[in-house]
Amino acid sequence: MSEETQFPKDKMRLCPVCRMPISVWAIRCRFCGETVGRPKREIETFTVEDLGGETPTAKNTLSEEVLEAIEEFRKELSETPPKEEPPSIWNLWGRYKTTTYDTQGKKIQRVSPIRWLIIFGTASLLVIFSYFFGPSVWSQLKLLLQEKPGNVLEYNNRALIMLENGEPIERVLQEALNAFETTHSEEDQKILLQVRTKWIEQVNSLLTKEPYNPLDTAEASRICSEVIKIDYDPKIQELYRKVIEEISTYKMTVTQIDIANKKATFHLNNPSLSLKEQTVSEGELVQDRFLVRQILSSRVRLEDTKVINEGKPRKLTVALMGEVKADL
Repeated sequence: MSEETQFPKDKMRLCPVCRMPISVWAIRCRFCGETVGRPKREIETFTVEDLGGETPTAKNTLSEEVLEAIEEFRKELSETPPKEEPPSIWNLWGRYKTTTYDTQGKKIQRVSPIRWLIIFGTASLLVIFSYFFGPSVWSQLKLLLQEKPGNVLEYNNRALIMLENGEPIERVLQEALNAFETTHSEEDQKILLQVRTKWIEQVNSLLTKEPYNPLDTAEASRICSEVIKIDYDPKIQELYRKVIEEISTYKMTVTQIDIANKKATFHLNNPSLSLKEQTVSEGELVQDRFLVRQILSSRVRLEDTKVINEGKPRKLTVALMGEVKADL
């Protein structure tokens, strides 16, 4: 074989067993037959000097210019005022006050006005809650604080005496309620029912009093408003709604009179009716209740068919653009 066709020879290494030369790619020694692994490649390590660097011989120190710049930056950070915290629920309740600075750099702390609005709103809600639910809560507390049913409690019930003396009916009812809630006796319960009946009669008498006077209806409304705060009996609730309905029914006025055709137009202010205006003639009913007796040039004469005194309906008159009054 010529030199041109010869392959290059492999690199040689020694067999680890027989120490004979073998190829670096051999996996078995051709002399002793021992299995040999491929040669491991040595891991090369380089130093700083091998890479062309220099070994430091002394510690590096900062220049004076750099140190001065760092000191100036530190002073600026210490003199800069802190940023104001964003609004949060804690700020609203005053846990953190709003901090500001005046022109001279002095710190000023102020309380946000929102905090006062929240305090005022909370106080208003407490007042409203106490007004509507205070009496019932107080009654329940008194029941819980009372002694056991086996013990008899004494209470000087002066409700009947107050009723005979002509004291305001709402005070008499309050006394009867206090007595019954304290003792829960049958006697005090009978007195309470008697006072309630008397109160209902008084309110109904004001609503049907002859002749009609709007002050009587206003007095009935006032009494109901006072009693409904302390007594939650269903009859009282029903009577209170009746008083409100009566007041709304009588809130009507005549806006137009057609004397030639004997017709009158009424403007109604009754929230229980969808009808806000009604035109009627003589003999017809207004709000299905008030009978039109006569239509005059300046007023309309009516009769309240639901209020009967001594077999006669209540007589009313409504002037043009005026209020309901008694027809005397």
